[in-house]
Amino acid sequence: MKTLLVAFAALTVLGGAAAAQAQDATTVIHKESSDGDRSKTVVKHANGSKTVIKRHGDQVKKVHTNAAGDKTVVKKTIDQ
Repeated sequence: MKTLLVAFAALTVLGGAAAAQAQDATTVIHKESSDGDRSKTVVKHANGSKTVIKRHGDQVKKVHTNAAGDKTVVKKTIDQ
């Protein structure tokens, strides 16, 4: 299950990076708890926006903040 979540997050991040222009630089910071149950990924874009993806068990929370400060929050529960 953890592998599925990590793969899903990687595809989400890579999909967004592939859609960005070639000169759009991004910084990715990934942190994972020692037991591997929780993780947090922060993607900072050159245009000032950022995306934070938090995973805990079967729940995923994605918060995108654009350069103006407007936030979009998506919460998902992954069925097993």
